[in-house]
Amino acid sequence: MKKMIKKFGKLITASFIIMGVGIIVFILSLPLYIYYNIDTDVLGLIIVLDGLMIYIIGLIRRKKRSRVKLALLVILASVLGIPNLPLIVSLIYYLITGKPL
Repeated sequence: MKKMIKKFGKLITASFIIMGVGIIVFILSLPLYIYYNIDTDVLGLIIVLDGLMIYIIGLIRRKKRSRVKLALLVILASVLGIPNLPLIVSLIYYLITGKPL
């Protein structure tokens, strides 16, 4: 694990782990739905997208890039973060009012 962190960096290593968890959750969506009536496919997809966003942030921090490449990577990371916005908004509303959205 230390070799992997030394080679790729902390953010990129963490993104690999997060994407792995997301893929496992996505793959287990069918058995969980059949036996326990739990639908986890969207949750797994959001976890994979979060891991991909963290990977892109790790790439941005790792090396110096030209302005165009840096702007494109920042835009891509922002677009990948869009599925998290409803979750963040509903959490803030719940914390302020105490009622679900």
